[in-house]
Amino acid sequence: MGGTVEFGETAEAAVIREFHEELGVTVEVIGPPVFMENIYTHEGSLGHELIAIFDVKFSDTAYDTKTRIKFQEDSGTICFAEWFSLDTLDQPDRPRLYPDGLKAHRLTAR
Repeated sequence: MGGTVEFGETAEAAVIREFHEELGVTVEVIGPPVFMENIYTHEGSLGHELIAIFDVKFSDTAYDTKTRIKFQEDSGTICFAEWFSLDTLDQPDRPRLYPDGLKAHRLTAR
């Protein structure tokens, strides 16, 4: 899941709004954000982004036992948000954690 901060909006307000728009859930931001800079190549062009990463808590306990939430992008594409244990990510035939370096950061932050 990802999104952008709209003009005049804080990063914290944007993450709350994006969860609501994309997954239909209400979240509470827990603690300050971690910022990561990411330089990447997409379709042959160099890109640059500054990512605000927040820890959040779901307000609705209905998601406590779910490991997957179905949602639809604006384009109509059906997607899924899923939870994974950190040690299962970035392994052969397993999902990659984005952006690069986030996994190492999360492991050292604990």
